[in-house]
Amino acid sequence: MPNKIKEYFTAGELASLYGIPKQTLLYYDKNKLLVPEFINDNGYRYYSVLQYLTLEIILNMRKLNISIPTIKEYLNNRSPEKFVEILRAKEKECQKIIEETTKMKTSLNLSLTSIQKLPTAHFEQIELRFHEKIPLLLSNPLNKKMTVREYVKILAHHNQTTFSKKHFKEFSTGWIIDHTEFKDKKFNNTIQYFSPVPPSFPSKDCCFRPEGLYLSVIFQGTYYENMPVIYDKIISFMQRNHLKFVSNIYVLPLKNHWLTQDIKAYINQVSVQVEYDE
Repeated sequence: MPNKIKEYFTAGELASLYGIPKQTLLYYDKNKLLVPEFINDNGYRYYSVLQYLTLEIILNMRKLNISIPTIKEYLNNRSPEKFVEILRAKEKECQKIIEETTKMKTSLNLSLTSIQKLPTAHFEQIELRFHEKIPLLLSNPLNKKMTVREYVKILAHHNQTTFSKKHFKEFSTGWIIDHTEFKDKKFNNTIQYFSPVPPSFPSKDCCFRPEGLYLSVIFQGTYYENMPVIYDKIISFMQRNHLKFVSNIYVLPLKNHWLTQDIKAYINQVSVQVEYDE
């Protein structure tokens, strides 16, 4: 035991100087980051003035979430160059967090915008508008001989491709109906799944829904239950306006199992590219 014990700090005194719990010092001791200068016969832990200064470094580096092993290594090999190296690495880590947070914020805004539009939707009102091209990711093709289980496996693979483990699913996944079968009132023959994707999505993995004149209608309830009535409205509108189908039919859920347990409250949008029949 040093003769000038009064020049040392007990664990409680040192913790008080920094406003931290004594348990923090015990944790640093356990991890060999800041070991007491000595422990007396009564089990009291004592720290030197130099250790007070070392603790200043530890606590402030921990404020930057710098790891214990990194701090330990730095304390044994201090230099301006090494400190700058640690700060640069932390700066890169922060930039990555900023980028991930920005992506998350974009996803949140897209989802909020879509949901906030729902109360203003005009059901069963046919809209005819020019749309710019939209990037889409398409699933593998489906066929009529597949079982429901096989359909789900293709859907799952499609969703995994579209939305990574860290990418929030801000868009619903829709499905495409062949327009020739649609005109024959065969509404259940899905040929592919699709998802709208951001422009930054790898171009080799997606295609574009072409720009052009699109007819669309929003309706409440399930697609399969309501499509016969909606179909009649679409055909009637097209005949009155001398329009013809140009593309397959895009069905996109706007309100589904994510937002309600009542299937009668589902909201879907059907869109198809059209042109005037000369």
